Amino acid sequence: MPRSGTWLLPAALLCAALGGPPSRAADLTPQRQVEGRLMCYCGCADLTVRLCTCGTADGIRGEITRRLATGETPDQVVAAFVAQYGEQIRSAPSTSGFDLVAWVTPFAVLVAAGSALLFTLRRWEARGARPAPSAAGQAAARQVDAAPLTEAEREVMRRVEREIKEGL
Repeated sequence: MPRSGTWLLPAALLCAALGGPPSRAADLTPQRQVEGRLMCYCGCADLTVRLCTCGTADGIRGEITRRLATGETPDQVVAAFVAQYGEQIRSAPSTSGFDLVAWVTPFAVLVAAGSALLFTLRRWEARGARPAPSAAGQAAARQVDAAPLTEAEREVMRRVEREIKEGL
């Protein structure tokens, strides 16, 4: 029997995931925003310009400062770096075009995996809902399949069945 409202939890999780956490970029200065959006290309580590401590990162930070001082917006500064060094300088893919796949795919995989898990659990639950055969029914099935019992074996079977009935 399907439960009403079982779709609510996956739908709520999907909405929360797509909405994402509140952006903290507004808390940062324009300099820090740009530094966090660009990767350092020094080769010593996979760090953003804001976190890297090498001389290359210092040079990039200096250029960011100069561009912002001339009146460029953070988006224009990032666009200039992307034009000069290519898309790989971004610390995260853009949210348009083919790059949108990088944002959507993890959520799609989570939804698909959750659906498969839910489907599997429901199938297991349906299989487990069948009543187990009774002890007497199992004993009868064994007697039909087995060779005729000796009198001693029949006495043991009667005693086991009686103890099962008394235990219940």
